[in-house]
Amino acid sequence: MSKPKKIIWIDDNPQRRRTAEDVGATFFNVRNQDLATTIEKLLAKAPPSLVIIDHVLDKTATKNPLFQRGSTIAEALKEKWPSCPVVGVTNIGQIDHVDQRTRHTYDLFVPFDRFANYLERIESITNGFAVIGKKPPARSSEIFKLLKAPAHEFDRLLAALPEYLYDAELDASMASRLNKWVGHLMERPGFLYDDLWSATFLGLNMVGFRKVEELFLKARYKGLFSTDGSPRWWTNQLKELLYKISPPNAGGYSWNAGRTLPGIIDRRHYSQCFVCDDDFPETVANIDSRSDVRHAMHLKHTILHPDFRRELYFEDMRILKD
Repeated sequence: MSKPKKIIWIDDNPQRRRTAEDVGATFFNVRNQDLATTIEKLLAKAPPSLVIIDHVLDKTATKNPLFQRGSTIAEALKEKWPSCPVVGVTNIGQIDHVDQRTRHTYDLFVPFDRFANYLERIESITNGFAVIGKKPPARSSEIFKLLKAPAHEFDRLLAALPEYLYDAELDASMASRLNKWVGHLMERPGFLYDDLWSATFLGLNMVGFRKVEELFLKARYKGLFSTDGSPRWWTNQLKELLYKISPPNAGGYSWNAGRTLPGIIDRRHYSQCFVCDDDFPETVANIDSRSDVRHAMHLKHTILHPDFRRELYFEDMRILKD
């Protein structure tokens, strides 16, 4: 992780100092300290590039329960420094007990035990906030330029844009709200596909997709908050490039054309349904509603995910049929 201009880490566990120093952060050990005084002094200074804060701050000298949660501090920090991202950390055993409203107080909320897995994501958020801070979009349409979206996607993106990013809502807190929406675009397939969805769209498994991935570099998402470690592809550009390289036969599907791409040799590169092992699975589904494990499957073996509603221009979220 490259070092941003200035990082602050606030924690009441001094054992985390080493991790903070590894990412170039100034560590504020608030164990047995008056947290309110520390925060007041910090807010009197210039804003940093990033704040990382422990979610559970119950080892300070502050007895007020409101100040024993990093989310409360995060709200104060973002009110004073709206263009500064705030990342919350907590032990992995505690993270499941934090409700969604509280999690959304942070721009990213991660288990400390796996902090190293999020370094690239944290860096992308820090850089993205800096870009927005230098030249915030004055209207909704300018957001799509920050995404480096293809021009033909602007109308669809505008239709899918949440109300909290309409022109009238573009205030100082926009960076956090834009981070939230771009996170949604990257997490839910529709405008963007991850590697498993892209492979399935092309009729390939992950081994096959890795052989042809470079053919689709122009479709890679390179906009705000993108990361190399978790790449995404613009779905319509993926399709355009596919049909330019391998024009489809009459009535052919993308998964037929994908199997004629240069470098694809035989069935060892083809996608197969996780359930029945037959060819051409049309979708990607989780194995159940509680698991993040996903596989390519035929639609007939899946049902709609009970925790997700349907959204315009996005794929349905699905799980394996019981």
